[in-house]
Amino acid sequence: MDRERFADAVRRMAGERQRSGIGTLGEKTVHAVLKEYYGGGDESKEISVGGFVADAVCEEGIIEIQTRALYRLERKLAALLPLCRVTVVYPVEEEKYLITVEPDSGEFISRRRSPKRVNIWHGIAELYGIRTHLCDDSLTVRMPLLTVEEYRTPSEDTGRRRRAKKLDRVPASLNGEIVLRNVRDYAALLPKELCGSFTSKELSKACRISADTAGRCIGTLAAAGVIEESGKSGRYKLWKRTAAADM
Repeated sequence: MDRERFADAVRRMAGERQRSGIGTLGEKTVHAVLKEYYGGGDESKEISVGGFVADAVCEEGIIEIQTRALYRLERKLAALLPLCRVTVVYPVEEEKYLITVEPDSGEFISRRRSPKRVNIWHGIAELYGIRTHLCDDSLTVRMPLLTVEEYRTPSEDTGRRRRAKKLDRVPASLNGEIVLRNVRDYAALLPKELCGSFTSKELSKACRISADTAGRCIGTLAAAGVIEESGKSGRYKLWKRTAAADM
């Protein structure tokens, strides 16, 4: 992780956004910054490989940036992983500030911290969409932990409820990075209090996530070979670490 290089990528890409106007770029700023940071120079970007266009190609192989809906990479990974190493970058926006601007002039109106709380486990839940590839030795997952600023217009009355239009999200800082290459990397994320058998409800409480998110995390961890079923507790399945996860 290189915070200085990341800040340089933000300055370059955010400058392009300002020149083009908020919300006018086809590629949003978070995606553009991550591609600049992980992918390097322009000559390595948007390269055709295996019938698909890769976000970037570098010494480590193919870099794929996905800021939403990881399941959309399923077909692409199935085609590319047999050919070379692939790094999937999925940002976790652990802190977000909502900035309201006038849509025409871009004039600042207000700035406040989002009440929504996101942590690494929301990213693990999203990996459920590509779970069939998590044990592939050619796959690396990188999750940069970001503070972002989300630009939006003032709320408008849509008839049902007031809704603001989201224009763009701009990274403010790189706070850390989680790198997942093998079962031990995934296992290291499990809270220490879940050392024996546990349920998805207990995972939900320990990780401060919803029951639905915890259920998808269980599916991800099972697919990655981190946990396996070990019985039931009432209506809940019990899970425990696999031998591979404890190595």
